[in-house]
Amino acid sequence: MLSIADFAACTGLNPSALRFYESKGLLVPAERLDNGYRRYAASQISQAKMINSLRQSGIGLHEIGRFLHADEASRAVLLKQWRRDTEARMLSVQIAASYLNGIHPSIGSLHLARWEEPVSVLWQPFLLDKPVRSYSEALEQASAGLRACKVQPQGASVIRVAESLRHAIRLEVGFPVKSAGHPQLPPGSWIEVIPPTLFVTVDCAWDDMHVCMRTIRYLARFGFEPSGRRLERHFPQLPTYELMIPVSQSRFPLDLQAT
Repeated sequence: MLSIADFAACTGLNPSALRFYESKGLLVPAERLDNGYRRYAASQISQAKMINSLRQSGIGLHEIGRFLHADEASRAVLLKQWRRDTEARMLSVQIAASYLNGIHPSIGSLHLARWEEPVSVLWQPFLLDKPVRSYSEALEQASAGLRACKVQPQGASVIRVAESLRHAIRLEVGFPVKSAGHPQLPPGSWIEVIPPTLFVTVDCAWDDMHVCMRTIRYLARFGFEPSGRRLERHFPQLPTYELMIPVSQSRFPLDLQAT
């Protein structure tokens, strides 16, 4: 059996850290002497190192506790989720570093936006005749549909183009809403839960028909790939709209100033 000082030396952890992990129920000494001194088993060294490594990897204490008490299959599920979360954080850091390094002036004003939590979006479909010069009427009809069903939007509207036909556009207008508690929805509408997402956004003019593909091609040069359908946010009081491109992965560390 090892004293707390010897166990600390073997694990590389401070005695205060060992006491903290004990207080959280993560690493309980194998034995407590009558005088209150802690004694650890040699078999606990690897567990202590694993707990500390998970903490250094950004895993919360509660999640570590779940991991320690889980069976092998449940541990595999947790590890898979942690890997996804870590990859998302790495991507976020890469994009942030690229953004701070500067954006090439020919691309315009690129920005970053993140939806930190899952968002429930109520979508309503519309068919607009070409040429389309404004989405104001569709936005107003969508707002009226919510009011008629007494559905309270939880944020600004978003738009996505479902299909571009020869003489018309199939448009979907969405509003963030609560995920449940809607006894009635507008006709033809549906609710979609969009997971936490990191967007690269760019402010666009209505007459710039190729900004989306130009931006995607530019980002692809540095390993970015869209993770889903792009969204748009339109504000009647502004001459531009915001294009939102979800980004999911990167092939390598990025520098948007590279040529």
